[in-house]
Amino acid sequence: MRRRDRAALLALAGLLLSGTGCQSTVRFLKANYAVKQGNDLYKAQDYPKAIEWYRYASYLNPDLDLAYYHAAFAYMGQYKPGSKHPKDIRYSEGAINNLKRYLTYHPDSQDASNYLLTVYLEAEKFDEAAAYFQEQLKRRSNDPAAAAQLMQIIGMIYAKKGDFEQSLEWYKKRAEIRKDDPEALYTIGVLCWDKVYHAPLTIDLSRRQELIEMGLDYLKRAMDLRENYSAAAFYVNLLYREKAKVAQQTGNTEEYGKWMQEADKMQKVGLDMRKKEMAAK
Repeated sequence: MRRRDRAALLALAGLLLSGTGCQSTVRFLKANYAVKQGNDLYKAQDYPKAIEWYRYASYLNPDLDLAYYHAAFAYMGQYKPGSKHPKDIRYSEGAINNLKRYLTYHPDSQDASNYLLTVYLEAEKFDEAAAYFQEQLKRRSNDPAAAAQLMQIIGMIYAKKGDFEQSLEWYKKRAEIRKDDPEALYTIGVLCWDKVYHAPLTIDLSRRQELIEMGLDYLKRAMDLRENYSAAAFYVNLLYREKAKVAQQTGNTEEYGKWMQEADKMQKVGLDMRKKEMAAK
């Protein structure tokens, strides 16, 4: 090929590339404009039209993260929490999908993660929520603080679902990581009390006794870690009362009296601790 022809081809290629870059710039500018239009319509509470503009923006620029974030809020603006109407199911799914898309660009965004969790729970999509946050846990398994927080979230999801056993297991996993965190231990004690107090007929006697002892163990460990932990002391008192109920049901009056005395004692301890807490403020 002659030098003149090669130079002409290179010049043509440069023009084509320049044209492609210019087209991309124009598309990105249009995408930003579309987001602005969507934001104006969102502020006017015209959520359907706002969504149209956000979708157009993401079509023009699929990597425009804010288009997904704002679209999620537009869907949430139309969603009625707890509703099973097809349109509300569609709105909740729209919010979830857009928040998840945004989180692929900003995986550490606490706000987006919290909003996602809220929509999952309001829509009662418990299994989907648990699966999503367990996947995040795999990604953050080398970060103990983040892992513990995700375990707490997963435990709470199962608690909302009404799956006590799964909830308990995830809170226990969190406590294994946060061994020196009295709150992590306290949470398990409260969870055990809540189960034996509110659902005594759904669990057999041996499981009730097991949960009472488990709750007492975690609460006492929490009290060892935090001085004047009155909340933990009050729940120890409540669990001793549950222990007394079990003794009464099995006809052991001596044990019943013993555990009621322990409960009264811990109630007084809790009140004294509470006074000290208030005096220290």
